[in-house]
Amino acid sequence: MRCEPLSRFPAVRTHDPDELRQRMAGLFSVRSMDFGRGASRTFEGHLNHRQLRDVGLVYARYGSPLEAYLSHGDSYLQGFPLRGHGQYVLDGTEGDASRNRGLNIGPGTDLRLKYSADFEHLILRIEPQRLVRTLSRLIDRPIDPPLRMTASAGANPATAAHRRLVEFAVRELDRIDAPLPDLVLTELEQTLVLSYLSCNPHNYGHLLGDSPVRCAAPWQVRLAEQYIEQHWDQPMTIEALALATNASVRSLFYSIRKSRGVSPMVLLRQVRLRHAREMLVTVGPEVSVTSVAYACGFSNLGHFAKYYHAAFGEHPSATLKAARG
Repeated sequence: MRCEPLSRFPAVRTHDPDELRQRMAGLFSVRSMDFGRGASRTFEGHLNHRQLRDVGLVYARYGSPLEAYLSHGDSYLQGFPLRGHGQYVLDGTEGDASRNRGLNIGPGTDLRLKYSADFEHLILRIEPQRLVRTLSRLIDRPIDPPLRMTASAGANPATAAHRRLVEFAVRELDRIDAPLPDLVLTELEQTLVLSYLSCNPHNYGHLLGDSPVRCAAPWQVRLAEQYIEQHWDQPMTIEALALATNASVRSLFYSIRKSRGVSPMVLLRQVRLRHAREMLVTVGPEVSVTSVAYACGFSNLGHFAKYYHAAFGEHPSATLKAARG
């Protein structure tokens, strides 16, 4: 009998589909799981799960045909099929899942899956706060707009390298003769996060190359960026920005969107969030989340906390606490 991946960490062994549904719902926001005709005779759900801190590794097999629906999950997931075949529908787009072609999705997606009876796969699960925090530090800027992964993880050298790393991590976790020390596990988790960001396509991938170069922009855009840097702590409107750059609102909006990928007001918010983080880590007795929010032009504390968390993967109070601690 062959040894399953992550066999040291069994989570579910069951002939009861409802038991597996309950566990899958908690891990992957599975809303429904339907098994094929005759499943009562063949179904044998196996689920192995090893959770590090913010990264989880899962192995699953079902022993019968399966159709599943995932909706509005809160994690980044990447599947690595080991055996069998499957199909998926993601936001109206159909695709295949096989040994060389898995699936990569982010939070909030709706996904329908259909697997053959012999289907087995590994799943990498990463908490969004960890990804955003790491990405923000790598590119030295707030993550605004949000991180969006490209769904398909097809056969290419980068994703193949990422898969090898995931399989290496699984093999090491399965060892019983010489388990990895906790410090090494922490570094391994960080390596998996870095590999996920570096080897999979997403909307910030162009900033993670060996020599990321900020593209040249029209003079109006450069002037707008200079004006924002000089007046980020003052009230600002798109009309005032257009006046300062001697451009129309429409042309300025179009130029910034084309060269920087965001709207002028999002560009302003990125600069304000960056300054807010700098102020929070420069600890002084007078520094508070409220004072920083107001100083950086955020009149609504709830909105400030939401934007900050989305941009840096942690709440502003956590940044301040870490700086003081």
